[in-house]
Amino acid sequence: MYTLKNDRLTVTVAEPNKECVTCRFDRAGFVTGVKLDGEYDFLAQEDMLDGSPSSGGMGLCCENRFDPMSESVAVGEQYPKFGVGKLTKTEDAAYFFMNTYPCEDYDVTVKENESSLVFTTAAKEIGGYAAEQEKIISINGNTLTITTTLKNVGSKDIDIDEYCHNFMTLNGKKVNSDYRLEIPCVEIPVGEIRTNDAATYFHSDGKSLSKSEESMVFALYAFDKSQMKPVDQPYHWTLTDTSNGLTVSETDDFAVDSVTVWSVGNAISPEMFFKASVKPGEEATWSRTYTFSK
Repeated sequence: MYTLKNDRLTVTVAEPNKECVTCRFDRAGFVTGVKLDGEYDFLAQEDMLDGSPSSGGMGLCCENRFDPMSESVAVGEQYPKFGVGKLTKTEDAAYFFMNTYPCEDYDVTVKENESSLVFTTAAKEIGGYAAEQEKIISINGNTLTITTTLKNVGSKDIDIDEYCHNFMTLNGKKVNSDYRLEIPCVEIPVGEIRTNDAATYFHSDGKSLSKSEESMVFALYAFDKSQMKPVDQPYHWTLTDTSNGLTVSETDDFAVDSVTVWSVGNAISPEMFFKASVKPGEEATWSRTYTFSK
């Protein structure tokens, strides 16, 4: 486990391929904890209170959704999962994020600095696909920034669809009507919003989402393209506990392609998706900055 610390934040980050190892989430720069002023915790573990299976997520864990080969290769053959490694197909079905597969891990090196950690993931070519990745986790005052650069060193285009599964909690408090989530780049319907995966609801005043005390089970709502709207400021979301003012926000330096909100127990996850097509020899860089305050 790695630790970054200043006079405001204490941030813990998992050691690649040894801690928080899944076949879904990027193993480089997997942030497991954030504490503000030695008192307030902001990151939770995926806790499926309703008995649903877990994919091993917690904290700030990113996923690179790019799957060009898993459906076409034969059982026993490998295909790439960027951020994880070369996975081996075990059944006649495409990659499924809840499953575990035999994995040839990508090699990751770590450089430790006073206020940052630099994770470099080496490329392993397969089927013409290969990517080098640099992920920098840095802190400054009460902010944490994750900056990712992906370079295509293969011979085929990489159409990346990346997001951070933000398992946010406001000091461990169960998600209830005190929580308010504002997402200015989407049109939020007013009233009760039936979620995608269960007979549960988010509640909306048209500007923010909340969740009732009775609705503690899994809930997910994916905003479609028609609900996205242009913004005259950087793309961001803000989560606040209205009972005490504890707040966390994410600000992105990219145009958000889509938004999903996920919640269960004491965790709520606003997910801002980054999409890019990276041609051979080219690279893409994007960053998310989180601000923690009370």
